[in-house]
Amino acid sequence: MSNLLEVRNLSLKIGVQEILHDVSVSVPRGGIVAVLGANGVGKTSLMRCISGIYHATGGSILVDGEDITKLKSHEIAERGVLQAPEGRQIFSNMTVLENLVIGGGPLGKQELDHVLSLFPRLEERLKQQAGSMSGGEQQMLCIGRALMRKPKVLLLDEPSLGLAPKLVRFICDLVERIRSEGYSVLLVEQNVKAALRIAGRASVIEGGRIVIEGEADDLARDPRVTDAYLGGHVH
Repeated sequence: MSNLLEVRNLSLKIGVQEILHDVSVSVPRGGIVAVLGANGVGKTSLMRCISGIYHATGGSILVDGEDITKLKSHEIAERGVLQAPEGRQIFSNMTVLENLVIGGGPLGKQELDHVLSLFPRLEERLKQQAGSMSGGEQQMLCIGRALMRKPKVLLLDEPSLGLAPKLVRFICDLVERIRSEGYSVLLVEQNVKAALRIAGRASVIEGGRIVIEGEADDLARDPRVTDAYLGGHVH
């Protein structure tokens, strides 16, 4: 299975502060790869580099073999890299449908029908103001908006943040379904247990560096991971 997204030896400095150092992550076609770690270790900065919000100070980012490291964020989106950002960042005063239209570019009925098949709850709320929905529903809208452009690579930044356990399971099941439809997913998560359950591979980042990487099943049994993030075990 070839890699659709390759992040190679990526470094990021903001001012004098080194945020990322020599970070390498790859996402195979039709795979889920998780980047794990506590808050403030560089996970979101990595996502912002990939999506073009930040510009790396070293290393390279390739999508489908094309170097996108120096492209602007809209150019990266045009090449099929779409992000569902941390904190959801929906348009609160617009309806659900308006959010999907404005986030997805030219509205295609086929894409809309597909998103609504994944999220029946959004179909029930198409005319509702997005800001009046629950946190879980807003997260569905955030992911659905990214899927409107049929991305090659879907970047999911903390999709379980602030959600009840039942909704975390729903989001994880949804990410697996998205992958089964052929999408490639890079998942950034503090919820290590949930992420390792659905990812094929995973990397742990601390202080802007990858400190552990490997198959998700192996990391779920690795004492360095279980002791630090999982209370000693995974169910």
